[in-house]
Amino acid sequence: MTRVLVALTLMVVACAPPGADLSATGSPAAIAPLAPSASPSLTTSPAATTSPFAEAAAGTEWPAVVVYTVTADGVAHRIDRTGTTDLPRICDGQPVGAIARADGEALLVRCDAVSSDEDAMAVLDLASGRVTRLASRPFRSFPVAWSPDGGSLAYFRLGNCPMPAPVCQTRGVIADVGTGAEREILPSDYHLGTELAWTSGGLRMFQPECAEAGCFPPERVGTFLWDGTRFNKVSDLRLVASDGAQFSLYERLRSLSDPSGVRNVILRDGQTEQNLTAVGPREFAIDLLGAGHALAWRPDDADTTGLLGTLREYDPHARMLWNRPAKLYPRGAARIGDTVVSTGFDGSIYLYDLQRVLRFAVPIASRVFAAVKR
Repeated sequence: MTRVLVALTLMVVACAPPGADLSATGSPAAIAPLAPSASPSLTTSPAATTSPFAEAAAGTEWPAVVVYTVTADGVAHRIDRTGTTDLPRICDGQPVGAIARADGEALLVRCDAVSSDEDAMAVLDLASGRVTRLASRPFRSFPVAWSPDGGSLAYFRLGNCPMPAPVCQTRGVIADVGTGAEREILPSDYHLGTELAWTSGGLRMFQPECAEAGCFPPERVGTFLWDGTRFNKVSDLRLVASDGAQFSLYERLRSLSDPSGVRNVILRDGQTEQNLTAVGPREFAIDLLGAGHALAWRPDDADTTGLLGTLREYDPHARMLWNRPAKLYPRGAARIGDTVVSTGFDGSIYLYDLQRVLRFAVPIASRVFAAVKR
């Protein structure tokens, strides 16, 4: 499954001291320690290689990717193999996030509203350069998902704040992009560390077992798919990608925010389940490749930045085919065709060309960016 975008936005749903006991009715329980789970033995193909990505020389043909950034002045910029092109100003406030539409033809940009406590929003048509300003939304720091047709947004609003719980509840809504009209899809409750994603397969939600402020019972944990009326649980795991026919890629984890927690990459083919994380407790699923092959990233155990590790490909039999050093931010990385795109949090975006085994370092002046297929 190919993702046509990578968007970087830091999202925090609620904040409280680690391990806080949410004692209000219906709230999650205090965090308990997680014991590492057993992993299978690593199987490596005889042809597996660890040769690094070579740095692309000046003038090398770019991958089929275009990068868009929004700088602190609210101006958008297009970056491709020909250089940087300035685009119209998107908003007046500080940009906080960008999402590419599923067809790669438009960007939804979120900015701090200058005169309110909400997010200002605008849609940039990438073909014409036309900017359409939208009504502000009160979802600052909350996760936002954009429907593939570009007509709807899913996000969380602030809900009830029962005492003495240290965090507030939130409620989920779907809103019309044009009119702002909202429809509630989740009543006020605790949604801590909750993720929203909207793909051609529909709107889905992932609820981890534990977040900074507490933990949830099993029935609240896992991946849920919206059927137009309610969210139905489809897995206890975090669904990352599916080919819609046979193979699905998951992560088994307890918390999205615990840097030391177990995080395994799981490949399912409809009948069997393969744990691809054969050595060590942590690995991040990036995407499905063709024919049931999976792309994953393993952090360097000795690294303290969370950005150094190795990018690797597995076949459907859990054999590792290659394993190459790669600096990337795993929670913001995405595959676009034959390219993996990620920020390095060092003033650059990195494009890893999987076919040519090349790395392109693209300097940017903003942490707000999106990349689409050219």
